[in-house]
Amino acid sequence: MAENSPVAETPSQKSAGLKSATPKQKKRLNLDLSSEAYDLLQELAEESGKNMAEVLRTGLALYGIAREEKKKGRSLGVVEDDRVVKEIVIP
Repeated sequence: MAENSPVAETPSQKSAGLKSATPKQKKRLNLDLSSEAYDLLQELAEESGKNMAEVLRTGLALYGIAREEKKKGRSLGVVEDDRVVKEIVIP
């Protein structure tokens, strides 16, 4: 991929208002995680076939969606057979 070629946005990034960055626009982050959080991140990456950075970007996009819906008085939930079985609550 050429250095200035745009990177495609994922659907979750689009709906959360996050734009993909070209290589020059990316920011590097150094992150400390508990052992449990690191193990979960590694497990999610392995199960999804994504790298840890993409799992974190997807999580950030989902958090952005939850935040925007909360501003509208809505919430996110896990639905099974037209019944909410788990509500996702953000502070």
